[in-house]
Amino acid sequence: MDDGRIKAFRLLKPPCVELSQVALRYKTNKTTAKDVLKHLERLQETLQSVTAFLDVKLADYVFFPLSHLFSESKKLPARVLERALSCLQVLLTYGWRNQLSPEVGKQLLILLTFLAGGSAVDSKSRSVDEDVGTIAFDCIATLCQSSTTSFLGSHDSVDSENVPLLGHAVTVVLDGIADGPSTKVQRVACRTLRTLIETLHDQEALRNILPGIVSCLTKLLSLGIRSKAPAKLLEPCLLSLDQILCKVISDKALPSINVESKGAKNGNHTESSWAKATAGQLKMALTNVVTLRSHDRVDVQDALFLLCTSVLTKCQKMLSNCRDMMLETLVILSSQSPAGSAGRLQRMHQIFASDLALLELLKEALHDWIISLPRVTGSNDEIKRKRTLEQLSTTFKLLFAHNVDLKSLNDLTVANLRAGVVSAVQVPSSRTISAVPDGSLEVSRILRSASSKEIPTFTPVIANFISQGSMTSDLAMFSRQLQDSPMATSLNRTLTESLRTTSGNDQIATLWLMLQLAGNRPQIQETDQWLNLPNDDLDPLTEEAYGFSLEVLHNSVYDDTLDWRLQALSLEVVALQATAQKEDFRPELVDALYPILERMGSSNAALQQHAVTCLSIVSRSCGYTSASELVVDNADYLVNAIAIKLNKFDISPQASQVMLMMVRLCGSQIIPYLDDLIESIFTILASYHGYPRLVESLFEVLNAIVEEGGRSPTHSIESSSSKPEPTRRNPYKQTTITDVINRLHSMHKEIPDLETDPFP
Repeated sequence: MDDGRIKAFRLLKPPCVELSQVALRYKTNKTTAKDVLKHLERLQETLQSVTAFLDVKLADYVFFPLSHLFSESKKLPARVLERALSCLQVLLTYGWRNQLSPEVGKQLLILLTFLAGGSAVDSKSRSVDEDVGTIAFDCIATLCQSSTTSFLGSHDSVDSENVPLLGHAVTVVLDGIADGPSTKVQRVACRTLRTLIETLHDQEALRNILPGIVSCLTKLLSLGIRSKAPAKLLEPCLLSLDQILCKVISDKALPSINVESKGAKNGNHTESSWAKATAGQLKMALTNVVTLRSHDRVDVQDALFLLCTSVLTKCQKMLSNCRDMMLETLVILSSQSPAGSAGRLQRMHQIFASDLALLELLKEALHDWIISLPRVTGSNDEIKRKRTLEQLSTTFKLLFAHNVDLKSLNDLTVANLRAGVVSAVQVPSSRTISAVPDGSLEVSRILRSASSKEIPTFTPVIANFISQGSMTSDLAMFSRQLQDSPMATSLNRTLTESLRTTSGNDQIATLWLMLQLAGNRPQIQETDQWLNLPNDDLDPLTEEAYGFSLEVLHNSVYDDTLDWRLQALSLEVVALQATAQKEDFRPELVDALYPILERMGSSNAALQQHAVTCLSIVSRSCGYTSASELVVDNADYLVNAIAIKLNKFDISPQASQVMLMMVRLCGSQIIPYLDDLIESIFTILASYHGYPRLVESLFEVLNAIVEEGGRSPTHSIESSSSKPEPTRRNPYKQTTITDVINRLHSMHKEIPDLETDPFP
């Protein structure tokens, strides 16, 4: 014995002897638990100071007094048991290590399972203290690591007589996971289970404990999505499930298994029957587990991603019936927003590179998801809607990155995308649009909005409710993603052809999609790394949408058959065209400006605000400093358009509304252009004075002209108070000879000297 071990023995002997004596006295009730605890704490301190010199013999020596205490575990307080187990863990870690005898190992396993969960007869015969349960499960894990379960048999097999002991240990651990007194105990029990699975190499024993482990873990994990299981327990449970599946049913563990085999005989037939039955049960279990893919904790998502990856890459033979479900889960997890999603996408690229068959499986899944798009977008499940769109987006990214041919899905994608948008634009009959009160066009608000220095933005048109705002945003993002995809040509062609042939919500959805495809191209630059297509089809699409929008806007704003949302989208298309063409759009104002101003007088508040925003965007894009400058610069177009209506005795109210907007926007600057219009107004007043609303609107225009003209000095009439007071004449005074001489002198000074030639 070397000096270190001798020194360690000398240090350990006194506390061990004292503890042994105290333990014996405690059995006969001659001392208290407090006295036992004091000697245990002294022994624990000594053990921790000599861990470097512990060996098997010293561990056996120290365990002797501890065994007296463990035999009285039912009587000892929890704090004493906790100290005793802490000493035992030191012996397992530094003393016995991997040299533990089988008999001692079995005894320790029986003792620890009893302390952790109860007796073999009734595992719940006594309540387990949290601290005692925690240290007991830690000791079981240390026991398995130090002995690699060799005390149950050989390295690769478990003796038949020890199978019940192993089964009971697994049962106690699973009970600790499912019904532990606290999350801390449950997590330690889960860690103990992973250690037990890792150190157990008997495939037959692993198969026997597989159903119980999967059942217990599945029960907990299926509750996790309903928040009935602690969130911190979900990750270790998923890791344990992944470990047991890879250890028992992986392709490496079962190299010759054939789940589909029907003609096998003898042993092979038994293997195939077991594999087939197990595969079916595992699919049912995994179906419940993958519901965690919508969990918001990143660690849970990462653990589930690892499980699905293992099933796809390591358990291809045994769990081939779960591949589509696992693949869908991987796509959903890769579509999540956390920072780890980038790493998940990279991992999926690696999986597809090693197994090209998964790409075809993903393509089939994409087909089903596209078909379900209209139904999902029309449902009330916002989470499912968002997840479906994210799935589609991620799937297209993955398939495009691996150059998968998707021509067969082009028409299906276009048709169902349109149908999905139609589902989103359905307007309930109970929904009403706020209106601007008659006779009050809120001109001051319009002036402020049109002349605002802030960058104007349109409010969403097709989002009927607040919850649909995110859905329309996702639909827009997905549409823009398809803009530079291989199906962009088919998408543009189909939308262009159907724009004029559809009606109602279908037409609104078509125009909205064209607007998303034509606009906001800088927002999709991030997809250029995997989408590489020309954008030659973009201009025809925009031109078609713009031409159609002008036709819509030239219809009367008071046409009840014209949906206000279609008019609002048409205004957005006009603004988009102006933004793209900048000052080159100025010639287009001949046709576009009057309809914009006409809708600024709409009684629909949403459409009016759209027109105000459109006017602001157009004025900025065309290089005008304000909306007023734009209207004045194009006054001749507007005056001509209004004059045509008035000269035809068109008594519809929009002409007077546009005039009112012009006068309020531009002030006195527009008045010189209105001479002919004012004459036409008086002509109409003379002919249609029996129409009160028409007369009121025309007099409102005349009143605005007078008010704006009065604010300008050049058009105002001078009041009597502004005239200078007349000067009073001086009284008559008689002229004298002196006055005449003075006057002649002054006249002489004013006449310059003239040089004269001498008189001949």
